[in-house]
Amino acid sequence: MAVDFILPTGLRVDEPVAVAEDLVESGFTGEATVKVAALSRDSLGNDSEPLVRAMLSEHRIDVPVTQDEDSEYRVLLRASGYWNLAIHFFEGPFYARIPAWDDQGPLDRALVTMLDQRDHLTTPDDRDAVEREMRAVVRNHVAAL
Repeated sequence: MAVDFILPTGLRVDEPVAVAEDLVESGFTGEATVKVAALSRDSLGNDSEPLVRAMLSEHRIDVPVTQDEDSEYRVLLRASGYWNLAIHFFEGPFYARIPAWDDQGPLDRALVTMLDQRDHLTTPDDRDAVEREMRAVVRNHVAAL
């Protein structure tokens, strides 16, 4: 849910509301969590964003506010490596910003190579193995949030 703030689809309020409801039902009574639990599941993402951010903060999950495409990319990169964000959310922004081969750093070059390798595989298990390797490479190059 934390990454939803920067995905093109935006924040889906039904997910944080369901999580908040479960937390309240289990006895957690943090103010921000209770406020999110009280939201309608079809609330607008823009209107609910401050409440959901406050709830996440209440649970020690810091969601960075992105200012531009570069900062959004850094969050997606970390999320793909550390939070198992589906690679397809990361892949588009990655290809949009990737420099020419001679200008790539070790991380960019490794990811380009692995994405190409993954695209030529035919079984889901083989593709998953490459994606796991990509996540490990990201973790080796990028600090956690």
